[in-house]
Amino acid sequence: MISKVVEVACSKEELLKAMYTPELWEEISPVKKIVVNFTAPNVFHSDIYDEIDLIKIPIEMSGDLVMIDKGEEPNKGNLIDLNVRNNKDIHALEARLRIKSLGPNLSKVGVFIHNFKLTSDFLNLLGGASELVLRTKLSEILRNLEKKYK
Repeated sequence: MISKVVEVACSKEELLKAMYTPELWEEISPVKKIVVNFTAPNVFHSDIYDEIDLIKIPIEMSGDLVMIDKGEEPNKGNLIDLNVRNNKDIHALEARLRIKSLGPNLSKVGVFIHNFKLTSDFLNLLGGASELVLRTKLSEILRNLEKKYK
């Protein structure tokens, strides 16, 4: 459905470690306000406050992102499955995050979204713009990650 890839001036090990800290997510999230805390080593809960610029709709969203580390795949890098739960606005989000080492201080980060379904109430607010909003936010997250490690 959606694929985005960037190169980041950071080691794969440092990026993998940072993925499990609230500070990284709070810094790279392209929203007006986000509060992140880990409720388990691989589950983070976030409270998000934002406004969709395209259609000027305020958004308050709360939920969990579950990260399941599938480990290293030869020549492909480290794979992490991502799933959303306990979110009243997102019915389903299934994605993969891949981090591959390109050198001692250079990595490639890819995000691949396979399934994205909003609840009908939230979908009614967004109309047909939901995929565009997701693509835009994902691009901004990866740009912010790239900037953080420059």
